[in-house]
Amino acid sequence: MFRLVRSGHHSEAVKELHEKYGTFVRLGPNHISIADPDAFESVYGHGNGLLKSEFYDAFQGGPETDTFNARDKAENESDLLQFLAHKTFSVLSLVYAATFKSYARNGICDAMRQVAGSLESIGLPKMRKRSSMFVLFSYLAFDITGDLSLGSPFGLVQAQKDSSLSVESVDVSGETKQGTVEIPIARTIAGGLAQCTTIGLFPSWAHNIHIFLPWNALALFDRLRFFKLATTLVDARLKRGSGKDMEDGSGKRNIDLIDKLIEIQDENGNPLPKDEMIAEAVLLLVAGSDTIQQELQAELDKHIIYDDSHRYEVKEGVAVPGYDVVAWYDDIKGLPFLNACVKETLRIHSTIGIGLPRVVPPGKEIRIAGQTFKPGSVISVPSYTTNRASVWGSNATEFQPKRWLDDKSGSLSKYFVPFSVGPRACIGRNLGYMELMLIAATLVRRYDIEALPITKMVTHEGFTREAVHCEVAIKRRKA
Repeated sequence: MFRLVRSGHHSEAVKELHEKYGTFVRLGPNHISIADPDAFESVYGHGNGLLKSEFYDAFQGGPETDTFNARDKAENESDLLQFLAHKTFSVLSLVYAATFKSYARNGICDAMRQVAGSLESIGLPKMRKRSSMFVLFSYLAFDITGDLSLGSPFGLVQAQKDSSLSVESVDVSGETKQGTVEIPIARTIAGGLAQCTTIGLFPSWAHNIHIFLPWNALALFDRLRFFKLATTLVDARLKRGSGKDMEDGSGKRNIDLIDKLIEIQDENGNPLPKDEMIAEAVLLLVAGSDTIQQELQAELDKHIIYDDSHRYEVKEGVAVPGYDVVAWYDDIKGLPFLNACVKETLRIHSTIGIGLPRVVPPGKEIRIAGQTFKPGSVISVPSYTTNRASVWGSNATEFQPKRWLDDKSGSLSKYFVPFSVGPRACIGRNLGYMELMLIAATLVRRYDIEALPITKMVTHEGFTREAVHCEVAIKRRKA
């Protein structure tokens, strides 16, 4: 399994194993993969009592666990998790809409105009310029999520490169003095997640040994610099207090994650420790940027380039009032075909295609798909495989947004789990879905994006299935 993960195509390999051996495949000495869409609720749903495996220990980057890598049942059901899920992210979702409008207006759209207008010197057609859109998606995702989680963007969109300067010092008012060391934010997070995924395959006692192996040295060094930067930015944000956040275009103060974490108190009235704030801020940054940029890249490949769905989206999108303005989420959230395209992208791409492992706790047995699993058994359900199962129809391996628009679409909802299910599902799922909808709507309303003869999306899998390259032709759409 270690070799499969390092190959960058382990979800595809697991799918092939299930096609050969059936529903159950042994991935490790005590790890069974279950390729059954109906098993999702049994393994990950509420009330099953299963625990996260020691795989998650590899993802703890600081002294405190966060809501993703915490394995203890009490930690996973803590007041912090409930607060983040039910209050913080609902507020951040609203803030995101305003933050996106600012970035879309001043960031990604400006960057695309620069790309569309600056490549004539290499002899491309005057009205259509070639660009790897994935880079722009990456910069946008990291800057917006950095703003929401750490209180300030990394400046990747403005700089048009994967580089953020280190912070040399922070004064008492929270103002930062930049250093000279450039930190590759996107590369560091992607490399760190891939490293954690491979290390997590081994027992916890071996994790620290593998971290210091020669082929992990560069990723470890990058992670340490990134964590230092994140820690410094959280410290600066705390010093600025809750009254000196960035302002949006309306003059109202934006709320970020730190604002909401400051509100949390324990039963004795004590605030959340700074180490826990840092852990949660870094989690939002990593999960909210890396996974979303992968979906945006897949969205471009699937329904803007290779499918006639693009023209349906354009027809639907231009009907929204104000063609040349960035839409609010309320303007586009009810567009049926746009929703169908986003859902189908989430299904077919499967950003996290691996099965996240769960352990049957002591004193408990669980029966799934006719098999009984005893205490200590590690089980998982690989979403990349189940998202291509027969429950999706004879065209399960094809991108077909219209499957979400027919009368039978309701029966598919229980199998649609891009953000997992149960108490450990992604707590930022509403925020993530909103981001996908807003960016997709902005792109199809403003630009023609077409395939080139060389256009082919190349993917590589670490923790997420990353689209690493796809060149397209773009031009500004006429009103």
